[in-house]
Amino acid sequence: MRTSVEIAITLAPFAVLFAAFLIFKWDAVQAVTSAWIVELVIALGYYRMTPLRAIEASLWGNLSMWSGFLVLYTGQIFGQAYRNTGLLEILLESVQSIVPSWDRQGRAVALVTVVGGFISAFNGFATYPVTIPGLVDLGFDGLSACASYLVYFSWTLPFNSLFIAPTISNAASGVPIVEIVRSAGLLSIPLIFLSLLGFLKILGFRFFEWETQVLLWSMGLGNAVAIILFTQIWPAYYLLTLVTGAAISLGTIYLYGRLSVRQSVQSVVGAARPEVLRSSFPATMRFRAYGPLLLGILFVLLTKFPTIEHALSHVEFGVAAWGYRRFTINIFTSAGFFILVTSLVAYLFACKRANFAKDLLTATRRSRAPLTTLLVGSATVYLMVDAGQIAQLGKVLSSGGKLIYASLYPAVAFLGGMAFGQGLPGDFLLSRMQVPIAPMLGIPLSLLVGIVTVVTMGPPNALKPTQISYAASLANVKGKDGEIFRICLPWQVLQLVVTAILAVILVFFWK
Repeated sequence: MRTSVEIAITLAPFAVLFAAFLIFKWDAVQAVTSAWIVELVIALGYYRMTPLRAIEASLWGNLSMWSGFLVLYTGQIFGQAYRNTGLLEILLESVQSIVPSWDRQGRAVALVTVVGGFISAFNGFATYPVTIPGLVDLGFDGLSACASYLVYFSWTLPFNSLFIAPTISNAASGVPIVEIVRSAGLLSIPLIFLSLLGFLKILGFRFFEWETQVLLWSMGLGNAVAIILFTQIWPAYYLLTLVTGAAISLGTIYLYGRLSVRQSVQSVVGAARPEVLRSSFPATMRFRAYGPLLLGILFVLLTKFPTIEHALSHVEFGVAAWGYRRFTINIFTSAGFFILVTSLVAYLFACKRANFAKDLLTATRRSRAPLTTLLVGSATVYLMVDAGQIAQLGKVLSSGGKLIYASLYPAVAFLGGMAFGQGLPGDFLLSRMQVPIAPMLGIPLSLLVGIVTVVTMGPPNALKPTQISYAASLANVKGKDGEIFRICLPWQVLQLVVTAILAVILVFFWK
C-alpha cells in the first residue's frame, strides 16, 4: 500500500504538467512552475525535507544543468546573429537555387535537410522561423507546413541534447560521454527515415514516385552515414554529426537538382522547358554564408588535437557542495562556447550591417522563457532525486526483469519528455534513474542513458503544446493546434514503437 501511495505521489508533478499543458493551456514556464510548487509541497510535507535542503537541491539541480543553460543562451545569440548579418538569407537562396523552381518536393526537402541541418547544428529551434515560413512560401498550406516540420525535426533533437553531454554524463554518475553517444546514435538511425517519410507524406507526396524514393533514401542515408561516422567511428567528434549530415545532404541535393532538370519536362506539371540552375548571389557572398559554419567546424576539430586538448584541460574546475557528487566544468570545451564563437565569427562575414549589442539584447529577451523553464525544471528534477522518488519509481519498473523494463521504460521516457516544456530536464531526470537499475538488471548504463536521451528528446517534441503553438504562429495558423497534434500523433507513436523495439534488442545484445 505504501509503495502504491509513493508511486502516485511521484507521478503527481507529471500529472500537473500534463494538466497545465493540455487542459489549462498554460505556457511552459507556468506549467513547470506549477509542477515545482507541487513537488516542493510533496518534498516538505510527505518526505519531511527541510526548507534549507529543498533550496540546496534546487540550486544543485540548476548548477548541474550548466551546459544546458549555456547552449540555450548561445543558441539564441547564433540565430539572431546569422539572421541579422544577412547570411541566413544567402544560405537559404543558395540551397534553393540548386533545385528547379517547379520542383516543390525537392525544394522542401532541401530546405529542411540542408538549411535546417546547418542551423540546427548550432541552435535547433532557430530553424523554425526559417523552415516553416519557407514551406508556406513554396505553396504548402500552413497546417501541413507546421505538422510536417514538427515530425521531421524530431530526429535531430537527440543530437541537440548531446550538446549538453557532460551534464547527462554527470547525471549518470560519470558514464563516459562517448559511450552515451554510441548508443544514442545507433538508436537514432531509424528515426531519420521515419521522420523523412512522415514529412513527405504529410505534405502530400506519393511514396512510390521516383522523386520521393530518391529524396527519402539519399537524404536518409546521408544523415545515417554522418551518424555512423561521428557516433560509432569517431564518437569524440559527435558535435559534428548534424553539420556533416547537412553537408552530405547539400551534395546529394545538388546531384538531385541536376537529375531533375534532365527528366522529361512533359512529366512535370508547369515545366515548359529545362531550367538553368544558378544562384542570384555571387560566389563570394555564398562563401560568406558558409564561412562561419566552416570555421565553427574547424574550431571544434582544433580543440581535439592532443596538445590543445591537454592545454584546455587546465582551465576546467570542479564543483562540489552540500554532499553532492563532484563534477567538472570546462567552459572552453563546451558546445555553448563553440556556438558563441561561431556567432561572433558571423559578424566578420556579414553581408548586412548588424549591431552586436542590439542582437545580444534581442537574444537575451528571447531566451528568458526557455532559460526560466530549464531553471525551474532542473530544480524540480533534483527535488525528486533527493526525496528518493526517482529511485522508488525505478525500483518498481525494474521489478519485472530486463525484458519488461526494456519494453516499458521507453514509454515512461516518452511521457517524461512530453511533461516538461523542454526535453532536457526529463533527460536529466530519467538518466539519473538508470544509475541503480543498470547493475541490478545487468544492462550497460551507457545504453540505458542513450535510450533515455533519444526517447525524451525526439518523439515527444512534435506533440508538446508549446511547440505546436509556436509553429502555428509562424505559419499564421489559428485555432488548429488540436488538428496539428492529431496529424503528428501517429508518426510520433510510430517513432516510439520502433525505438522501443530496437531498445529491447540492444538490451540483450549490447556489449
